[in-house]
Amino acid sequence: MESERIEMTLLNTSQREEPSVSMRPKEESSRRQMGDGPSRDGARGSSNGSNRFEKEAHKAKFQALLVAALHKLSGVLGIMALTWATVVLLGGFVSDLSTWDFYLISALLLAESFRLFIIQIFIKIVSRILYREKRNPKEFEFTDKQSEVVSRLNFLGQVLSGSVAFLCFFFTIYRVAIRGSPPFSSEEGPKHMAPALYIFYTIVFLNCVIAILSSALHLLFRSFQNTNDKSNGNKEVNSLATFFDKIYRTAIEKGTTDAGEIDLLDFAFDKIASDLKRDIRPLVVRNVNKQMIQYMSGELGVLMTCQYLKGDDLWKRIAAANLPGFWKDNKEIPKNKELLFSLRDRVSGLGPDANASLNSIESLARFWSESLQQSKSPNHPFVINSTVDNGGNVLDTIVNLLLTTRSSLVFKVRAFEACCRDFRVRQYLYEQSSQHSEQQMDKAKMNVRLNELVVEEVTKHDGDHQEVAKNDDRCAVLSKTTLEQLCTTIVGVISPRSPNVRIPTRIYSARALMLLLRHVSESESHECKAAQAKASQALRNWVSSRLKPDHHDKDKVGYFAPADIEAAEKVRKWVDLKEDFKWTSWRVVDLDGDCKDMTSAQIAAIVDAS
Repeated sequence: MESERIEMTLLNTSQREEPSVSMRPKEESSRRQMGDGPSRDGARGSSNGSNRFEKEAHKAKFQALLVAALHKLSGVLGIMALTWATVVLLGGFVSDLSTWDFYLISALLLAESFRLFIIQIFIKIVSRILYREKRNPKEFEFTDKQSEVVSRLNFLGQVLSGSVAFLCFFFTIYRVAIRGSPPFSSEEGPKHMAPALYIFYTIVFLNCVIAILSSALHLLFRSFQNTNDKSNGNKEVNSLATFFDKIYRTAIEKGTTDAGEIDLLDFAFDKIASDLKRDIRPLVVRNVNKQMIQYMSGELGVLMTCQYLKGDDLWKRIAAANLPGFWKDNKEIPKNKELLFSLRDRVSGLGPDANASLNSIESLARFWSESLQQSKSPNHPFVINSTVDNGGNVLDTIVNLLLTTRSSLVFKVRAFEACCRDFRVRQYLYEQSSQHSEQQMDKAKMNVRLNELVVEEVTKHDGDHQEVAKNDDRCAVLSKTTLEQLCTTIVGVISPRSPNVRIPTRIYSARALMLLLRHVSESESHECKAAQAKASQALRNWVSSRLKPDHHDKDKVGYFAPADIEAAEKVRKWVDLKEDFKWTSWRVVDLDGDCKDMTSAQIAAIVDAS
């Protein structure tokens, strides 16, 4: 059975531990020395938002290093206090200490050890917390609670650490300032006992002050990062807070030097890969990393994406494959042939990285169908051939996938349908098929032929002789043009004789077929108008039954996106169906927005607008 969503594919994919490849091109250092390239943590031509994010990230790194350095310093002072107490006080003057001092010194040492243990154990706990989305589509929450859980644990750990330090501070002040002598009087006890106690309590005092300052600044700085993350009104964003946590955790575990060498772009790819590895939906990952993803769309980020697409790390490939779809409004993406051809090469696989690449192609194609339709470029970016590998292009690769295998059908169908929304793509398919047909046909004649072919296929599928004619059909398909094979394949997808094909696949297959069959305007040719009318009439019963959600679909799909409803409604109008499909009784999620459930009024508005 086909997989219907990139999310479900990611859920069932296990991690493959492979050595990562070096993502920094050798030319980078020489370009930077010549002043002709992007810096390590940035890229030339990035937007103001990207520059702001980079500045905030560097500030977060400095703040995390400062807090970690204070914690390290308090640890050093704690060791000094422990050494002084065990060697000097408890070793040399233990019999001369007052009962109060003996128990206070012992309590302070134990409390300091417990405070350091708190920080270490909470760092270990936080680093191993993995929030995972539910697997059942009906229970998808479309959220990432990881940041919320981590924030609470960070707050709890720092409050506990600061509270222990404050108690130690209070008892130290109480002992020195209130109780006073004895035994601080130099006239009582051994000669050096009073100075030794003064030195110990001074070290403890400084340690407590620095520990309290470290905890307070940690809470303050992390709250700053949360505020900066959510400054654009998105309550789910957590990139800066996570970057702060990464620097702080690395500084505590490995040292401030290693923490200071963490690269922002490397962190960005690691974070997106780890989010996807936790089964978080790609569109939710986009929402919680909006500013960071925008920053990654710079020159160096795109270059690293191309290299990760060719790398050995599975989850880095999945992250890189999703990124172009997140950058759909970047005006430089249509011009970046290396990125587009890297996506093309990746979709030929059968894994989740191939599905992620198809999702990016779908997102780009949908956006370009609206923004580039009226552009001066005569060719769509996906029909431009590569000059280095037999001249292949993105669209031909998707078409070949549709015609050769049914694995991950929904991803290929959605990507193909999104491409077909652009007039230039449909024109390319018509021209290619016309050139390879036995008889040269113009656009109108080709359109008539396609509509007649669909009528024949529907009639044949509805008849009783399908099984008898199957072998003959194979021979017939071999002589068909690519466009005719596509229409035949799509008709088979929406046919009632394909019961395992789920409704999202059927919806986008029908929409793609509609775009191809209506490529020629009815006003251009009366013959086309008549052929299109026959085809839509022949498909009416199929559309009525196969594009209608039922309880069987609800168990497997669980929810719809506004684009699903829009595509289904356009097809219904094409075949002139008046029946209400009652989309309001279904769960509809705004995947292009904040991934929240839509109200009945919003769903009705989508239906009316379609």
